[in-house]
Amino acid sequence: MVEVAPRSTPLRIHYRSCLLIIFILFLLLLALLYSIFGTSWGASNSFTEPFRRYLSVLNRFRPNTKPEDNLKSALRIHRVEKLSEKRYAMFFSITDSNSEPVLSIQPSEITIQASDIGMSRKPAIIEKLTPLHIANHLSNDRLFFSGIMDYSGSMFKEDIENIKKYYSGLINGVLFPFKANVFKFSSSVDEITSFTGDKTKLETSVCDSYPIGDSTALYDAMDKGLSSVQSQPNLRLLIVTTDGNDNASSIVQNEILRRMKAHSVSAFMLGFGWLKVETLKKISEETDGYFIYTPQSSDLNTWFPKIAKIINNVYVAEFTAQKELSIPCSVELTVNHAGITMSRVK
Repeated sequence: MVEVAPRSTPLRIHYRSCLLIIFILFLLLLALLYSIFGTSWGASNSFTEPFRRYLSVLNRFRPNTKPEDNLKSALRIHRVEKLSEKRYAMFFSITDSNSEPVLSIQPSEITIQASDIGMSRKPAIIEKLTPLHIANHLSNDRLFFSGIMDYSGSMFKEDIENIKKYYSGLINGVLFPFKANVFKFSSSVDEITSFTGDKTKLETSVCDSYPIGDSTALYDAMDKGLSSVQSQPNLRLLIVTTDGNDNASSIVQNEILRRMKAHSVSAFMLGFGWLKVETLKKISEETDGYFIYTPQSSDLNTWFPKIAKIINNVYVAEFTAQKELSIPCSVELTVNHAGITMSRVK
């Protein structure tokens, strides 16, 4: 039998190596957290999205984010509606360099050219120009909109609470008769209330409790809002509050944009937190709407009334075309006001 002498050399711990390994693991953890919570990937990934809510403290430290919008010096053609033979109504909005709606435009300051799609546009005769809020010749409800509210896991609780808190600034800020409905969504979409002109009912629907889900079916929700509003008269909008990162819809972005353009429905996109601002831009620009991105949803105290003010000052230009047009048609609007010229083609 061989006896082994007990080990007398003391056990050495390589502290530097251990610290290095811990440091590397810490960096990897930070990188993972950044991917999940600090970039749009985290909200776009249906697996990681639900975990964001548990670290909402990181909401205070969004990297490289700043407010952004496209309200400055903007001209938008929201819709062209047929009135009678060769006669049409164009709904448009215009803002100045301070992002405020232009409040006084004369018929002599606008020109319209119109044609069927794919044909050469011809000058039209402007018959009447009326701000929407005093356009009493229109049917009673001059606006129909669907409020699309994101309750997915990537929406921080504070954002949802601020939306509910300040949404009344939009509902009560619109000064003429309108009807609206409300949809809330995460991985599925629910209509909370059908079209109503009762402002109290709308505010209650906005504030009603709804479970925060996991994934984001943004385009499915927009599709349902579009389906409800597309056959309504006069001005029709989708007003969307979201983090903008779809990861669960059965319908793709290009299809929802195609349908919105075909039915002349504009999207007003309000985005928060970490998201792809390009998504808000693309949807709003292609549908002749507006977008607002704010890292801090408490700013909605200002933004909702601003949206209402733009809606209040939409113009209705009635014109006669040189020939009968199919709807949708191709139109070009030029506004020459206060030394500034802006043009828009739809």
